[in-house]
Amino acid sequence: MTARAADPLWWRYRVGNPALAALPVAWQYRCAERWGRWRAHGAPDAGAIRQGAVALLGAAGGSDRGAAIVRRYHGLQSRIRLDDHRMAHAAMPAVVAQVEVQDAKVIARKAAEGRGLIILTAHYGRLGMIGPAMRRLGLSSAFLSATVDERATALSPMQRWVGYRNGQSLQRFAGGQWIMADDPATRLRAVLRRGEPLIVVIDAFSSRSPQRDAFRFGPGTLSIPTGVVRLAQATGAPMALALLHDLGDERVQMRCWDLAQPPQQAVQQAFDAVAQAVWAEPWQWWLLPHVPALWRPLGADAATP
Repeated sequence: MTARAADPLWWRYRVGNPALAALPVAWQYRCAERWGRWRAHGAPDAGAIRQGAVALLGAAGGSDRGAAIVRRYHGLQSRIRLDDHRMAHAAMPAVVAQVEVQDAKVIARKAAEGRGLIILTAHYGRLGMIGPAMRRLGLSSAFLSATVDERATALSPMQRWVGYRNGQSLQRFAGGQWIMADDPATRLRAVLRRGEPLIVVIDAFSSRSPQRDAFRFGPGTLSIPTGVVRLAQATGAPMALALLHDLGDERVQMRCWDLAQPPQQAVQQAFDAVAQAVWAEPWQWWLLPHVPALWRPLGADAATP
């Protein structure tokens, strides 16, 4: 077997998703969901997902619920990969029509002020659909992503191909600059000082930044890089939160929150909202398999801010 044929990503993006594209849209997502659930318990991260659910939910995340969370997690991840394919190949109006926006005025009002706007989001739900959501709002927004070009030597060639293609698709919908984590930080400040919105994922725990802070996250803390706090302090840009909740099949809802100032309190407010969403529907949090590495119960780590 060639290395290419042994890579599940190759089968998903080169074979599975193109085959699904021949079906009506609702059936594409239903089939993707069923495939994800079918393979869930044989997935390499199934045990880590169950452990993460138990760590977060305690007794409420017992074996029966843990098994259901694994199935729903992989069903959602399978449909997220279908989102990737549709954003790259489907007509733009058809993809934008999949998204509804709740409390859109929060982002529209702050963007109209012309002071720049940091739109915080998280690895939750159908995150990649934030580009079509921005298109629905009529906004052009820059975004910060992980580095997925030739500098990302820890990624396989297929992982880089997927990451780069998805970034290109997001840029096509969001309409602004694409800035990677290893690019100069001056590019981020320049976007905001021109009065433009900037999308930042706040739970990007894999950053190599040595400057980190502990934020309250439910009955525990997350340790994350503090770059977004420093960016807001340096530019004076206001912040808002947008989460892309999965509604089933092709449907996505972007829910928006206004965030207070100063930046440290605004980021904590965002994490409080994300935590509430995670405890309600833990399978929507992409980082569930990584809970032991990034989350600590209160009292087991340093005091929260």
